[in-house]
Amino acid sequence: MIKPRGPICNLDCSYCYYLSKEHLYPGSDFRMTNEVLEKFTREYIQAQSVPEVIFGWQGGEPLLMGLEFFERAMQYQREFARDRVRILNTIQTNGVLLDDDWCRFLRDNGFLVGISVDGPADVHDAYRKNKGGQATFEEVMAGVDLLKKHNVEFNVLTTVHSANVGSPLEVYRFVRDEIDSAFVQFIPIVQLDNATG
Repeated sequence: MIKPRGPICNLDCSYCYYLSKEHLYPGSDFRMTNEVLEKFTREYIQAQSVPEVIFGWQGGEPLLMGLEFFERAMQYQREFARDRVRILNTIQTNGVLLDDDWCRFLRDNGFLVGISVDGPADVHDAYRKNKGGQATFEEVMAGVDLLKKHNVEFNVLTTVHSANVGSPLEVYRFVRDEIDSAFVQFIPIVQLDNATG
């Protein structure tokens, strides 16, 4: 699991424990350097003795690194690839930054995208707000639509919390029928008292 932006995110989800980690490293810009990316890629591939090497990109929000960073990552993976070893990439995103360029890149490089959706708008937006405190559901669904448009393989990560725990069938059916995700992962968190966290 690689966190090239550490805890930095463009959202401010009230249940997120990771955003506060930013304060542990004052003065850091939380950006993986090109030198670290190259060294990590080489050493990670060399250390594997299995037929598949999986790079799992997470955050914060990894798309904040920008497309050029991930293009370099793919270049290093090709450069350091070994014979008969398959390299796979997964990325977990909130979906807000997805656009046509990102989706073409993800498709062309065979990424499996995990997109964070907590259910229909009312339950998703209870905790998943942007830095201005605004709802994010519409932007996330626009990202889902772009993934579909570009035939990017994706699945859904749903956080279970006080706003959706009482309606599991509604959430499940939404992910299955409205988003049309073949796979969904549920992550329970500590019960929150209200939608303000």
